[in-house]
Amino acid sequence: MHTTLLTDASIPGANEDAGGVLGSVAVVLDGAGVPSRFRAGCHHSVAWFSHALAARLLGRAQDPSVPLRQALAGAIEEVRALHEGECDLDRGSPSATAVAVRWGADHLEHLVLCDAALLLEGADGTTTRLTDRRLEAVTRAETGAEAIEARRNVPGGFWVARHEPEAAEQALVGSTALSSLRGAHLVSDGITRAVDLLGMHDDSSLARSLREDPAALLRSLRRGEERLPAGRRPRKLHDDATVLTFRLEGP
Repeated sequence: MHTTLLTDASIPGANEDAGGVLGSVAVVLDGAGVPSRFRAGCHHSVAWFSHALAARLLGRAQDPSVPLRQALAGAIEEVRALHEGECDLDRGSPSATAVAVRWGADHLEHLVLCDAALLLEGADGTTTRLTDRRLEAVTRAETGAEAIEARRNVPGGFWVARHEPEAAEQALVGSTALSSLRGAHLVSDGITRAVDLLGMHDDSSLARSLREDPAALLRSLRRGEERLPAGRRPRKLHDDATVLTFRLEGP
């Protein structure tokens, strides 16, 4: 197994994405860059939360007998214990989307929570994108930030990793035979902007670009963001962009 990790912060020195590989587990977390009023009960930064949670998820997922949802729930509980005594989490706290994989002798397990994504490159040349579309459905139905925030981590809304361990049960999970795969890419939504916001790629060409030259993909992504007309620009013109790629063949 050959793995590579590439990340590009939207603001130098303030990357709210986190990614890493430990043993046979890989994770990418995307700290949710919501307005500070929605995390007013906590003095910790979004980057602190995403990095603390990524480290603990990597550790807890090392035991292959522990389901990935259980590993995520335990990691959330562990990070909550780090700061609930000094923060009023009911008034809002940092959160993150998550994608994780764990490989064994025959299968690749996956977990996806919120709008991070896993791009599976099949040995047959096809690409499958696994992502949680509930946030997308909520943002289509609701127009204001307050209304969207009210549907975070509640039934009928969308789910992210925050301070509620029960959010882990809402993650999408599954497994894929390694024999059917060429490789995979764990990506934050700063990467999938190339498809969803900029229209520069479809899922297949994005996966191919990430495999062949991820640095070039990031450069073209930043140029595309800069060229967006004012009426199409999102609240954050640039977003942290992270990809963790693993290949079943050599580099």
